[in-house]
Amino acid sequence: MTPDRRAEDLKLVAEAILLAVKLGGTRAAVGAYWMLRIAALAPVSGLPKILTPDGSVEWALQQIPLKRERAIAESETRRDEHLNAGEGFYAPVGGEVTLTGEVAFSGLQDVELILSALPWVCSHVKDKGIEREIRSWLEIQGDL
Repeated sequence: MTPDRRAEDLKLVAEAILLAVKLGGTRAAVGAYWMLRIAALAPVSGLPKILTPDGSVEWALQQIPLKRERAIAESETRRDEHLNAGEGFYAPVGGEVTLTGEVAFSGLQDVELILSALPWVCSHVKDKGIEREIRSWLEIQGDL
């Protein structure tokens, strides 16, 4: 595959991700996760800004649904619920689990998904402000 062909293919992938997020076909966090992964693997010239490390991180950070303080608070609530849960909290062992309706993903899960992809591009980011923002999120990742 030639570099030009690879760049065209990656542009198409980025457009598909952006469209899927815009139309609601996928959660913004899933789009951000994949955009970051692709940017980490795509050191090809001629790519749109969103596929550069700086551009993908900038866009991904805009997709984070919670502020840092809120993410930490929700994480503490989730931890407390887990630690203090009764038997009804857990799926029955050996029994059937029936999900009613669509599975919902919390904002905290979306934060965790995006944060999981940031390290792949962090070392390639050139803008110091974006790098500081990445580091400030990654500092709290262990608390979530």
